[in-house]
Amino acid sequence: MTIVMEMSTDIDIINTQLDPSWNPVTSRYAWAQVHQMGLNIAGGETIVVVAHGNGNEIGNNVPGIVDINADIFLVLVQGNMHNNTSPASIYISTCGPGIAEFAANVEIAAEANQIWHRTNIFGHSDPVAGPVPPMGDVRWTQIYRR
Repeated sequence: MTIVMEMSTDIDIINTQLDPSWNPVTSRYAWAQVHQMGLNIAGGETIVVVAHGNGNEIGNNVPGIVDINADIFLVLVQGNMHNNTSPASIYISTCGPGIAEFAANVEIAAEANQIWHRTNIFGHSDPVAGPVPPMGDVRWTQIYRR
């Protein structure tokens, strides 16, 4: 199953949809829900994160509103997992360049915190102009494979 996390309050991100070929989306969480943590997402789920972003952070298009670096990203996702479990895969889709650098920093933070031992991390960056590409699409870059 697929979980969507909006890590932005920008309307274009809120309106971003996933390609219909994704596994069924079981839940979609707005930033207000994500940053509160405690969503109790089951281990082994696929999480798709949508946001604006660059190599250093993701969040809103305008700095100072929602700014998430790799360490905070790790805390947000892990804080929303059930009973300290891990997601199977995390797909980070942004409309700004540098997502490979950001996703690599997420991997470094996961290694440093000794979590997500079996979590695959992918990054994708395109202008907000359509749905998030499906799994396996060439626009996804696999940053880390466990």
